Amino acid sequence: MFRRFLCCLAIILTAASAAAALQFDSGHIRTARPVDLPASAAHSMTVLLVPLDSRPPCTQFVEQLGRLAGIRLVLPPPELLDKYRTPADRAGLRDWLRDKAPTADAAIVSVDMLLHGGLLASRLGEGTPADAEAALGVLAELHRNNPRLKIYAFSIIPRLLVADNADSARYQKKMLEYSVLKDEVLTFENPLDRDKLERVSAQVPAAVVNRYLSLYEANTQLNFRLVAMAEEGVLAGLVIGQDDGFPFGLPNMVKSRLNYFVSHRPVLAERVFITRGTDEVALTLLGRVASLAASYRPRVFVRYSHAGAPGTVMPYMPHSVARTVDEKVGLLGGTLVARAEEADFVLFVHVGTARTGPVMLAGAAREVGELMAAGNRVGVVDLSEHFFAEETLLPYLIREGVDLTRLIAYAGWNTTSNSVGTAVSQAAVFTAALNRQGGDKAPLALYRHQLEFLTSRMLDDWYYQKDVQPYVNGRLKKYNVDPYNLGGHLPRVDAWISGLMADRADTLLRQGLAGRSLPVLSADGKRYVVNGLTLKSRLPWQRTFEVWLEPTLSFVAMDE
Repeated sequence: MFRRFLCCLAIILTAASAAAALQFDSGHIRTARPVDLPASAAHSMTVLLVPLDSRPPCTQFVEQLGRLAGIRLVLPPPELLDKYRTPADRAGLRDWLRDKAPTADAAIVSVDMLLHGGLLASRLGEGTPADAEAALGVLAELHRNNPRLKIYAFSIIPRLLVADNADSARYQKKMLEYSVLKDEVLTFENPLDRDKLERVSAQVPAAVVNRYLSLYEANTQLNFRLVAMAEEGVLAGLVIGQDDGFPFGLPNMVKSRLNYFVSHRPVLAERVFITRGTDEVALTLLGRVASLAASYRPRVFVRYSHAGAPGTVMPYMPHSVARTVDEKVGLLGGTLVARAEEADFVLFVHVGTARTGPVMLAGAAREVGELMAAGNRVGVVDLSEHFFAEETLLPYLIREGVDLTRLIAYAGWNTTSNSVGTAVSQAAVFTAALNRQGGDKAPLALYRHQLEFLTSRMLDDWYYQKDVQPYVNGRLKKYNVDPYNLGGHLPRVDAWISGLMADRADTLLRQGLAGRSLPVLSADGKRYVVNGLTLKSRLPWQRTFEVWLEPTLSFVAMDE
């Protein structure tokens, strides 16, 4: 029955797939063939990346941002990386690093990938003490043999929830309660909390509790050693991120220990950063590398969509939105300023909740347009408390006629730290490139890369995450297909989603991109406008949680 359902959908969506290459015509645009704008610019430096895992946020996004920064990003061959629940080839990755290091200027390295084989494997503590020694050893070896190579490492504090496996899944809720109470008892010393903790502990096997505690202790000791390597100069920079959490829990206790340790070593103030977030850390690190290379410390004015937004604690976050923004701007080497007129760019942060209504959303969209009309470069963070489309800002930006092509960043995927880190990084890299390459006289290639990355973010963060994915998951569950384990259904679901995303690309082109001009003239004085959008898409893993997208825009010259 499910196969027949998908076959019918494939027929229906055949026409929609053609829409991904739709060409837009207007009386203001020449009807001649679309022009191929330059696709790349010269590379200023080469950076190696050992990603957290093989998903697009950890690989493709970083590569796209590197293109925008004029950085040649080199990734390991796909066969060395993880594939969903199959860990990476850690020995192969160490050899790859040794081989590529002499030709690179910098390396961004996930220690969890080298130690465990990826993020999912790290949640299960797959790496052994011998793997830890090998991972740290190769970093020291790279520094010793390639003294000019700047090594930026990042490590992740495990998430609050215990990993989903056969042994621990049934104790996940109890272990969540245990973790939160453990931190609350230490913080408040409330006897009632202590009694609750004892009762919860008695309901979970000691082996499960011990495994959970051991995972955090091993991670803490590893991070202490990484901090020492940064202090010794082996690492040019270190970022310690925190996976999904709550305001209280064992991960926060780990973070506090590390913060105390680092704060007593002033030399590490510009080398070690402890932040919230996981998937976006490599992207943000690349943004920092690009900013340092350009001697650029962006001045950022933050505008929130409503008065309660800065203090909101969003899902999976241990603290407020404002604190996340402060951290991500600081990690990029930027500073916050009090007025838009003083800023290199404005970060407009929308925090959508159940109380966010159409009137407020329309007003926020108009404010974005007004900031841009006043000459500000504006990036948008589009957060949603419940990950619902009706809480988000993008549809209202379109309805209010805001020129999406003039945004310098857009992000709204997954957690607050993911979105803020991605938007701040894109905005910083693009404004640094504009400053370096001449602003409105910058090469067309720079604007093309910027607009294609922007288009990818809108198609992924809103059209897929808020629209297509919830619809697909609902239909799959109706037919008893697990969205997190597609198995033999993967090819058909993949084709189905490709058709749906082609339709959404058509919608975005017609409503928000077509006919919009690049804010730069070509070398021969012509102005170009967006004329078409071709989209390639696929599921990178055996699940619907994320999608790989590659949009390609086409342009035509305006009539003189």
